[in-house]
Amino acid sequence: MTIKFLPSHDYLDLFLGAAFLLQILFSVDLLVAAVPVGLRGEKASGLKSSSEWRANLQKELGSSLKLSRQLLCKTRNLKHLYQSERLPGAHLFLIPHSRRLPSPNLNLSTWLALPDAKRLSHMAEGLSFYQTLVQQLRDHEATKEDFRLLSQLEDLRCNLRDLSHHVSYQISRWELPFENHLEPALQPPQILQHQNQWSNRQEVYLVLRYLENFLCRVTRDFVMLRARLVKGTFLSRGPRTPSSHSISS
Repeated sequence: MTIKFLPSHDYLDLFLGAAFLLQILFSVDLLVAAVPVGLRGEKASGLKSSSEWRANLQKELGSSLKLSRQLLCKTRNLKHLYQSERLPGAHLFLIPHSRRLPSPNLNLSTWLALPDAKRLSHMAEGLSFYQTLVQQLRDHEATKEDFRLLSQLEDLRCNLRDLSHHVSYQISRWELPFENHLEPALQPPQILQHQNQWSNRQEVYLVLRYLENFLCRVTRDFVMLRARLVKGTFLSRGPRTPSSHSISS
């Protein structure tokens, strides 16, 4: 048998061709192996972000619910205290409703159908409205030298401010649209302008009563939002910056 040897340049071409083929196969193996890892990493990162977002939101809503309940209790106690000390013996059911204060009442079907963004928008607007009114009550009581009522009104104002910060944070943190459809728009009126002191006292009582009703609804709203979070129906999308921190402590 005659063995034919190839020229040296043919051996070089074969060697280079085999090396190139091995390089291609090796590169494809690395690419195929890398794709599942990348996908798994992206999926894991998404799950982590979603989990962190839900935990952060649950903590935030829990803090807001706790604060709203405290505010409701303080407002109710202050209303009863004011009634007993400034309106003793008055037939409170005869005090007319105020056209300058918004009614927080909604029928059940309308309330249940409110979108999350609209709930928070109503809260933000109402909290700002009553914070201004409570400041007027505080300034009015500052002239009466009744430091007990004054300190309670100041505490109420500070808590309203804190809850307002929570709600504003929630709207901006999850980039919710600020939906304000109340008509007319809430503009805090100038109160306690009556010459008759009894009329001014009735107005103070009305503000506290309307604030109590408003905080009842706020508390129910936070209970609703937390329930929707548990069911996984809160908001239609997640936050764009899930790594941000909550203001809750």
